[in-house]
Amino acid sequence: MKFKMKSLLLIMVAAFFIPTGCKKEIGIVQNEGKHGFLAALYNADVPLAWFKLAVSLSRVIPGNTGPVASRTFGYMGLALYESVVPGMPDNKSVQHQLNGLPDLPKVDDNKLYYYAVTANAALANMAHHMFGNASPAQNFTIDSLENAFNTEFKSFLSSQAFEHFEGQDFDRSVSFGQDISNAIYNWSTTDGGDKGYLNVFPSSYVPPVGPGLWVPQPGQAAQHPYWGNNRTFVAGNATNTQPGLPPAYSTDPGSEFYKEELEVYNESINQDPIHRTIALYWAAIPPPTVSVSILTAVLTDKNADLPAAAESYCKLGMAISDAFVSCYKTKYTYNQERPITFIRANFNPTWSPLIPTPPFPDYTSAHSVQTGAAARILADIFGDNTTFTDYSINDLGFTPRTFNKFSDYANEVGLSRIYGGIHLRSSDFVGLDQGNKVGMNVSSLQFKK
Repeated sequence: MKFKMKSLLLIMVAAFFIPTGCKKEIGIVQNEGKHGFLAALYNADVPLAWFKLAVSLSRVIPGNTGPVASRTFGYMGLALYESVVPGMPDNKSVQHQLNGLPDLPKVDDNKLYYYAVTANAALANMAHHMFGNASPAQNFTIDSLENAFNTEFKSFLSSQAFEHFEGQDFDRSVSFGQDISNAIYNWSTTDGGDKGYLNVFPSSYVPPVGPGLWVPQPGQAAQHPYWGNNRTFVAGNATNTQPGLPPAYSTDPGSEFYKEELEVYNESINQDPIHRTIALYWAAIPPPTVSVSILTAVLTDKNADLPAAAESYCKLGMAISDAFVSCYKTKYTYNQERPITFIRANFNPTWSPLIPTPPFPDYTSAHSVQTGAAARILADIFGDNTTFTDYSINDLGFTPRTFNKFSDYANEVGLSRIYGGIHLRSSDFVGLDQGNKVGMNVSSLQFKK
């Protein structure tokens, strides 16, 4: 039967999604002149489950560095949003506001769509695309989550509560989600970062040599030296967020550079145990996985619905992805040496930092830039004065950390890199400002009509 949505009166009181424990009750809803059940009828269980899985996969699949993981979250978030926005009457596609994204598939206004189904299909398909080097077991996990949701959806939608349910409507919803994600993935392959997990340390890059310039540690090669050339989601979000010059290299004890290096050294030899805990906590896993986990925790605490989750994951994902592009552009423009090089040459030849020195230049801090972008997005969505707890690394034996402001979280992340002995203060706090600017540019996109 061809179902033309002119006026639909639904009585839906149900428990959805046994796999993730969805319990949202939906009362009598009047849906006038829309194609399908409004996205707001669904809770956020589909995206919550998929982003939890994406975080888990990014922590174990080889090559999922911070830049690669952030890019994955960016495209997954965009695919999620665009797959459900036709069911969000107050929202609009952001396609024409992004950096060269071609026209996306459209829904048929005369046909019925289930937007939690489209979201599930889009995220499953995008997960397969973005984790292209996943193992057979990991791909099976992706398929299992998609199938578990589909099984519960079909069981629910075929019940008597949905007298108009037809299999073709379900299949159409799946196809739309897949078509959206395929279109977005095809666009992603032209951004310069496609399959970045396969070429983390390109042999073609030769670091410049000179006083104050980055020196790879033994066995290191430059990580993603060309990442700063990648296309951003928001046009200009790498170029117009570039910071000023870093402190000039100097061995003069009166210079800013020397004082910042001395701060790192003094911190390491007189370290407060609390500082040590903070340093190790924020170094435990790549920062974009933490940002996404924090968003997931906040959405869960607020019992968010599908539209709220879709818009939030889209904004956060694009912001942290663009933040890494902006940051790596800065890193390989200035090629500032790491504290380990300066401190061993000027203070203590046997010194080592608390945290292993990463394989890329100091200025600016990638942790800080992406965290600054994430904190800006989260504050713009929920308000800066939001209390939340980060549970992202409970499995590693860390005690969860609670904050009353997103800006406090960002500030602690910035300090953590000084405490860890791997960044100068200017790299961290200029980086936070750089990320904040990236986040502001994403927040300026118009999601509402």
